Amino acid sequence: MYSMAKIIFLGTAASIPSKNRDNTSFLFIYKKDIILVDCPGSIVQKLIKLNIDFRKIKTIVLTHHHPDHIYGLYHLVHTQASFSKRLDIFCNQHTTNLLKKTIVLLKLNKRMFPKINYFNVFKKEFFYCKNDLKLKAVKNKHMPGSFGIKFIFKNKSLFYSSDTALSKSILKEGFGCDYLIHDCTASSHFFKKHPSLYKMHTSALTLAKSFSAAKLKKIIPIHFLIMEEQEEKRIKKELKILKDKLVIPRDFQALLL
Repeated sequence: MYSMAKIIFLGTAASIPSKNRDNTSFLFIYKKDIILVDCPGSIVQKLIKLNIDFRKIKTIVLTHHHPDHIYGLYHLVHTQASFSKRLDIFCNQHTTNLLKKTIVLLKLNKRMFPKINYFNVFKKEFFYCKNDLKLKAVKNKHMPGSFGIKFIFKNKSLFYSSDTALSKSILKEGFGCDYLIHDCTASSHFFKKHPSLYKMHTSALTLAKSFSAAKLKKIIPIHFLIMEEQEEKRIKKELKILKDKLVIPRDFQALLL
């Protein structure tokens, strides 16, 4: 049990992993709650490496249905056969429809596997409420139905943007929180070479300039697309203006909030 909130980063890369970074996902741990945010591949092995029982993962939030956010779910369900009776998945309706079809196709709906309960994150203001922990879905600018997550606990708050370009709602939630985990897909140099990224993601320079004046305790960039030799250096250089508020996470890094 953790009296403080704790984040464990399971992956910090974009859709294409690098040598040292896998697809983005993390655990949010608070008291008895363990919440898995997004579920790409190798989730079970990562949990084993962290000495976390994969059978205890009962609550998953999927921010959208792109493959790098959901493809590990089927393996997690498969490994929980005969070990777990239920699994709660919070997502949008499109993701629910897709998962239901695939679960049946893969025959993961048999009695030996956990019963999956689907919850639409847009049905209520707070889609998850337990004790003094609340989770709210905030629509972002990535794809239809995609969303970021605002975590409210005790007198603190954290906002995870998920994959997104900047928007008014993202800026509002980001400025209003204590901690911000935000899309930082690549440097402005890479964005200029691939301008389509501007419609769905945020560059390091845009992130840094947009939140440099925010009174945040920590700004945590994530979802790195490291496809060029100097790209990680460019990203870090553009983020320097965030100074002591900046935390660049590594895979398997834990952060107390």
